[in-house]
Amino acid sequence: MSLESEQQDYEERLRYRLKILSEQLKADKVKIASHLAEGFEESFRNIKYDESGEIILESVDGRIRSMALAIEHFDTREKLKKEISLVEIQKLYFDLIEHNFDFIYQQMLKANSTPHHIAEFLSTKADFVDNMFEQIPGFMDAIISFWKQVGDIGYWHLEDNHSNLTGVYGGDLFPTHDENIASKCGIYTDTIVLPDPYVRSQHIFEFYPKEKAVFFLIKHAMNILKYKNLACVEDGMPVVVILPDLSNLEEGGKDFIYNFSQNDALIHGSKLFGQNFESIEEFNEFCLSLNTVEKTIRAIKDKNRVLFDTNWKGSLEEQINRALNGDELKALNRTEPGLLLQMQAVGRMSVSNELLLKARQLSGTPIIEAETSWQYFNWKLEYDADKAQEYYGSENLHIMKGLTDLSQTDLPWLGNIPPESLLELRKQGALEEIRNILGNNIKELVETNPTNCFRTRDQILENIEQSFDKHRKKLDELKAKNWKFAGFDIGSWIVSGGIEIGAALTGTPTWGLAVLAADQLLDAPKLREIPERFRDLVDQNKQVKQSPVGMLFKVSKKLIN
Repeated sequence: MSLESEQQDYEERLRYRLKILSEQLKADKVKIASHLAEGFEESFRNIKYDESGEIILESVDGRIRSMALAIEHFDTREKLKKEISLVEIQKLYFDLIEHNFDFIYQQMLKANSTPHHIAEFLSTKADFVDNMFEQIPGFMDAIISFWKQVGDIGYWHLEDNHSNLTGVYGGDLFPTHDENIASKCGIYTDTIVLPDPYVRSQHIFEFYPKEKAVFFLIKHAMNILKYKNLACVEDGMPVVVILPDLSNLEEGGKDFIYNFSQNDALIHGSKLFGQNFESIEEFNEFCLSLNTVEKTIRAIKDKNRVLFDTNWKGSLEEQINRALNGDELKALNRTEPGLLLQMQAVGRMSVSNELLLKARQLSGTPIIEAETSWQYFNWKLEYDADKAQEYYGSENLHIMKGLTDLSQTDLPWLGNIPPESLLELRKQGALEEIRNILGNNIKELVETNPTNCFRTRDQILENIEQSFDKHRKKLDELKAKNWKFAGFDIGSWIVSGGIEIGAALTGTPTWGLAVLAADQLLDAPKLREIPERFRDLVDQNKQVKQSPVGMLFKVSKKLIN
């Protein structure tokens, strides 16, 4: 393209941008900060027009050109958001996954198996592995192509929804297969953003043995599909949204994260080895020199900073040897133990920074399930005082951490709330009240000790238990009403389910098993014969049981029993 044609194209684009800017100004959609207003007014006054009313481009200064460029971006952004909704993006994505893996998913459900077990089983079948491994490149091309077309738009939908309380998952490829992350955090957040695990696993498909690659190919699909009903909702915001890490799609994106994380890695290395490193090259060279386990252990000054997995037991020597047999070094065809520690420092700090950047972009709160990732995340914040002050002071971060911990300890039912129950909580408008209950007294604790997530976790447990105790008390009060009709105790009958609530409201009751004696069937009175005060009791019972706490209490009882 000649310089003349390039100039012509630029002028056409500039006229288009100026037209959009003019329309936005007339619609009063552009706000200019007061301290900049005078300069912009002068720039606008300097714009001149020819006899036909066209803008003379030479009279448009850089300030106006920059503003027009920004306004064009946001105008295009709004138009693209109208072209495809967030839910439509999710439906297209799940269609892509279902088309390729639904036959395996249905077998998993039929066998009452888990994503891990079904993937482990299939990855031992040689013919299956060979067939699936050949299809990985084509499948990944489809995934990457899809996200390059709509990934940004998905982010824009969330970025522009300023009232949304968003949780951003990180620290691992995808949430654990034996729980539903939305079950625990979805009673607090509006939307949870999960990463596309396939985009995060490109290095696995490229460097790992084909059996391991197929294992992750299947496991990811099985994990993804269990979130379909929470992502592809008919009304309102999705409970869960799957979006790619944009840094994995953009040219140089991973390099940016890597370079951004080098300083944190150097700080971690200095604490680990008790010496300062001036550059990442110096750190790498030092780690590569640690080519035996014995030499590596002698070089380590703070053994508490060596962390491969919080679940690993044994001595430091045993853990290093175990890590040496892992897939990471094998994929690189290297054997130096020191390189493991370098990879941990750079890799883990990169993961933490990527999560923080993503959470910042979406105005969201990080959600980290894996304890190993949580520890490195804490070290990252320790090395970055500004970030530490921002995130440790966040009530949302403490509550997210508390809920993930409680699901694995005191409240195991919390990680297994069925999707339909989560959707019903939102449909009934219960989320805000539950959110307020969970956050009771958390602000004060965070202000007192911002880094003590254990204390805030205990407070969340206390908040839930207190709300359930109050709910039980209300039910007991209803049961205690000594109202009799036709020889029946109406209070306890209604509360225990003798009269089905829905039927009671319609005036056509059905009588539950609670009214059956051991060997006789009692005559059931017609609801219209029950005095008005008893009908009021039905209404009170409905209000208690269908309150936000009542709905959550009902779910917890089902899962515990």
